[in-house]
Amino acid sequence: MFSSPDLTTVKLQWQQDLQVASQECNIHDIAVVSPTEMLVCDYVQYKVKLVDSTAGGVVASVTVPGGPFSICLLSEGMVAVSLSGKKVQFIKVGHGSLTRNKVLKVDTYIDGITALDTCLVTSSTAPPCVVMMSMDGKVMHTLDNQKAGRELFKKPYFLTSSRNRYIYVTDLKTNAVTKLDNKLNVLTTFTDPSLQNIKGITSISRDQLLVCSQGNHSIVLLNPRTGNMTVLLGKQDGLKEPRALTYCHTQRKLFLAPLDITTHIQVYTLV
Repeated sequence: MFSSPDLTTVKLQWQQDLQVASQECNIHDIAVVSPTEMLVCDYVQYKVKLVDSTAGGVVASVTVPGGPFSICLLSEGMVAVSLSGKKVQFIKVGHGSLTRNKVLKVDTYIDGITALDTCLVTSSTAPPCVVMMSMDGKVMHTLDNQKAGRELFKKPYFLTSSRNRYIYVTDLKTNAVTKLDNKLNVLTTFTDPSLQNIKGITSISRDQLLVCSQGNHSIVLLNPRTGNMTVLLGKQDGLKEPRALTYCHTQRKLFLAPLDITTHIQVYTLV
């Protein structure tokens, strides 16, 4: 089991950008799948790519039946990818290979996707809601504004799950991160001036979440236990509209995908 660093006590140092494509692509999400490999969702080319996270370059790729928006890790080398057209694509990740598995058709458009226990949890912006479903698509819980009894969501974009079985949802329009339990009950909503047009989110440890604040070109550290927020990286560090992020515990590196069309992602090492 890896140990998680206290990000309030370390510095993030920029390294050379990592090449993830030979031609420009629109990266919607990224995810570390091994100490030396990561997955990249190329929305425009309808591809999911396996990338060498140490040296760069595409190791393998697979074409999917829709624009891949977000990705989450499952057990036994499987991942789930949300696609345009109300679909979820399951992909098997092998040693340097990707193999398409089943496609799951769902009732609503999906943006973000994460896994909790043996379930998928998805976010949707049209209509704004969060849904928990089984791996075969059976809806178990739904959270929308009607159930919340207030305008909780406007544009819930990305979400992540933590080791202590909570779900965190970012909302692009309300500039808030909402904490949910494992049945999609609302526990807390976090807001702060440092959160502007927020998108990607990832859980580093029980008390450390990293959030892409696209509106002010920064990465914000959120402690969900205290509610404290700290800007770790900003425009002065070379950031421009970060869309998605992932962290490799083995390499102690943070990988960031920008909003722009690009062939590279940014890499920062903990020092």
